[in-house]
Amino acid sequence: MAETGLKPMNVRDAVTSFPTNPKIGFIGLGNMGAALAMRLLDPGLMVYDPDQTAMKPFIDGGAIAASDLAAMARQCDIIFACLPTSAVTEMVLFGDDGMAGHMKPGQIFIDMTSGDPAISRDQAARLKQAGIDFVDAPVSGGPRGAREGVIAIMVGGDAALYAQLLPLLGRISSNCFHAGPVGAGHALKAGNNLLNLICRMASFEVVSLLVNAGVDAGRAVDILQKSSGRNYATEITLPDNILSGKMHQGFSMALMQKDAGLALGMAAAMAQDMPLGASAFDALQDAINTHGDAADMSLVALSYEAKTGARIRPE
Repeated sequence: MAETGLKPMNVRDAVTSFPTNPKIGFIGLGNMGAALAMRLLDPGLMVYDPDQTAMKPFIDGGAIAASDLAAMARQCDIIFACLPTSAVTEMVLFGDDGMAGHMKPGQIFIDMTSGDPAISRDQAARLKQAGIDFVDAPVSGGPRGAREGVIAIMVGGDAALYAQLLPLLGRISSNCFHAGPVGAGHALKAGNNLLNLICRMASFEVVSLLVNAGVDAGRAVDILQKSSGRNYATEITLPDNILSGKMHQGFSMALMQKDAGLALGMAAAMAQDMPLGASAFDALQDAINTHGDAADMSLVALSYEAKTGARIRPE
């Protein structure tokens, strides 16, 4: 086990006392993190992001800017993080001068990153040695869902701790779910995004077929959404991002590849065949080869237009 800088405790298997009026911190104010953190904005919120401009709207709203991660670790009772990967969470917690070395028993770290469940369980075990609780709480529903307070929050962690955290999580969204023990939230998020990818690719494929059969793309999507083939792509992706001509969802191909890859990695570890997932993943790789991994997921539609000759976007 890697050296963490934490001082082990002799007795503590679950949260012993939940802080009254806890001091809240939030790390990671990117596209998704900022939308989530804004739901918690009040004069007591402490925020941190390496990009100083990302913190400005929060400071303008009365939040406190942490000088560094160590300062947040020392001052906050509950710390949220929304970071690109579990590897980044690892650096934040256990890297050089990481937060874990400055935290104290009774603190709670809530990882809203779309992370790796195995890494999360390992991080939780190391923090638990010092009486610090780790909760994984990834989200699904996009920045719009976060801004509107309806994004799904999938929570992995102790059930009693989840019950105590629910009023706080409820400030972020009305759709909070206890997925199971630590790691279950991240497992669900990975599986959800693989299913999203499968449905997206299947929807683009079928809509392309219908356009080539003479059906208007908008009419096809509207009818599919009222029929048994409806899914997130027919409800949100196609109407809002493709048929509108906006071609921007705010979610990159790299992030989708990462999340779907985590789910396929889980399946490989259990020797479970995932033919539909593998096919959708290959189609995503084709789109990345054309547009680059930083491209918005909406541009996958262009790959289907090129493959099928069917124009999905408005003329």
